[in-house]
Amino acid sequence: MTRSEYEDIEAVAVAALIGLLANSGLPPDRLATRAFEISEAFYQEKLTRIGEKPPFDA
Repeated sequence: MTRSEYEDIEAVAVAALIGLLANSGLPPDRLATRAFEISEAFYQEKLTRIGEKPPFDA
């Protein structure tokens, strides 16, 4: 996978995450906590599915 492909997949996943957060209906203090919980889960799933971000092409 190229760095560009990786960044495309990552951007779509982040956009989906924003949509999920926007529609959650949680109060602001709980939303902030939930955002970090989702972020941590997202990071682990990203590593599982697409691994570490490739370096820039030389």
